[in-house]
Amino acid sequence: MTVAPQALFAELPTVLAQGTAATRSEILRRLTDLFLAQAGAFQDEHVALFDGVMAVIVDTVERHALIRLGLQLAPLPNAPIRTIARLVHSDDIAVAGPVLERSTRISDEVLVDIASTKTQAHLASIAVRRALSVVVTDALVGRADLEVSRKVMANRGAHFSETGFRTIAGRAHLDEALALLVAGRGDVPAEVFRDMVKNATDEVRRRLARCEEPGVRQRLNQAVTAIGSQLLHARRRAEAPGTATPASPAPDKLKALCEKARSGKRGDVIEDLAVITEVPDVAIKNLIKQGSEEGILILCKVAGLAWPDAKAVLLALTGSAGDPRTAFGTFSGLTAETAQRVVRFIRLRKSASHAEIRRLM
Repeated sequence: MTVAPQALFAELPTVLAQGTAATRSEILRRLTDLFLAQAGAFQDEHVALFDGVMAVIVDTVERHALIRLGLQLAPLPNAPIRTIARLVHSDDIAVAGPVLERSTRISDEVLVDIASTKTQAHLASIAVRRALSVVVTDALVGRADLEVSRKVMANRGAHFSETGFRTIAGRAHLDEALALLVAGRGDVPAEVFRDMVKNATDEVRRRLARCEEPGVRQRLNQAVTAIGSQLLHARRRAEAPGTATPASPAPDKLKALCEKARSGKRGDVIEDLAVITEVPDVAIKNLIKQGSEEGILILCKVAGLAWPDAKAVLLALTGSAGDPRTAFGTFSGLTAETAQRVVRFIRLRKSASHAEIRRLM
């Protein structure tokens, strides 16, 4: 070790025991400057020596000293690992943020722990790292808010599992900016993108259609074609001799239902929905009386409504669409089999409690 830090190290026991926070901050500054001056020439044992001292001092200094330390150590490929760990676990994003964004000395295990426990600001810092593994993005998107979701989807160095992509795409159904970011990634599975387009709001679809980026337009055209094929195959199966699948409601009935829902004609919506789903109108009124958002959404699923229309029916019948994200999550997560099972139960009982519906789901 070519530096001569022995005099500085010799001061530490006394300074840490008797010195002020300002004095300790000054010692840390001098120690850091000493490390930075020859960091590129240090062997692992030299780095470990500095690390042992820094890791003790960082718990005793002023906030501004920690912020300065994080900014200085974040870009170093051989930054002291224990010290980096102390900084990165700080609840103060001004201290942890620069290290989370830039340091290569943080393991995936640590990043997953922080993504699972810290604030959205910490998650936002992780989201812009130069490279992110699947295990980290899985942990990240599980807790990410909309802003963090956008940041990580915009990160070309981030790798995602299909589950991660589906989680993000589920939020993109309702958000134009996030939908465009999903559409702009060539690594999004075609099925995930197709489902996002199929369940997206009208405004999100229009925004995607207006995008001039060739890749986005091509993926959108492919998705629309595939969605059309799915619907065609479903109709052919329903019309095939001997099939037990019920025929879809006539398009004009669905159109009339949606128009009445958007006009707020509650009574007419109940009548039309009862006819289309073959559920007694008294059962629908019972669901409304109970405030059963799930029950109404199940009827909409059986009727074959897309999400924007289902939301309009929910609003017309209950006077509120509830939390749009919760309602959408319930609706998109319903399978046709589950919805039909619940509706068969309602037909037989002419009513169903919230607990019964949840049990059947």
